[in-house]
Amino acid sequence: MTTYTEKPSWFYKPLQIENLEAIQKELLTVLYKKIPNFENSPPFFHYTSREEIEPDAPIYTEYIKSLGLLDKWIASPIITTNYHYKFPIHIDNPNWHEMCYGLNIPVINCEDTYTVWYDAEINYDKPFQSENDTQTKSVARLIKPGSSSTEIARWHMKDPAWINISIPHAPMSNHNKPRALFSARFSPEIHDILYHP
Repeated sequence: MTTYTEKPSWFYKPLQIENLEAIQKELLTVLYKKIPNFENSPPFFHYTSREEIEPDAPIYTEYIKSLGLLDKWIASPIITTNYHYKFPIHIDNPNWHEMCYGLNIPVINCEDTYTVWYDAEINYDKPFQSENDTQTKSVARLIKPGSSSTEIARWHMKDPAWINISIPHAPMSNHNKPRALFSARFSPEIHDILYHP
């Protein structure tokens, strides 16, 4: 096993998923089961465990299995945007060895929405906890208050991709419709598969 000393520098790796529409249909069912008032809810990160997803998403589960990652799959949080509310620039975990990648699959209204990465200074001292955050304990860290940020990359979230969640980033929507994607997470982290560009 390789020891990695610097976090990966790539931003996204596009994916071609043959049965994407069938997977999206399954995940839409999970979305409304988890967030019945999705159309009117503010944007936030909804932690959704593997156990909450598998019964309604056999094709999605089979896709993760086809990647050889079923035994490492722990959750697929739902990330939403809505009504031009600004989602803060953040990293998902200060320990990139532990949490570094998300397998993002667009589900609804993802046209003209993006994952955007920034050159930004992160406040490592205080974990972010939104009043809408459904995680029991967030480990995300936000940009330092009052500091500047510069966009350095973006991925159009109409298409699935692996994304690097260890670099400061945030979702961006150019419309006011409710948008949702699922972002699969794995433990232990899959650096041996994804670390290199």
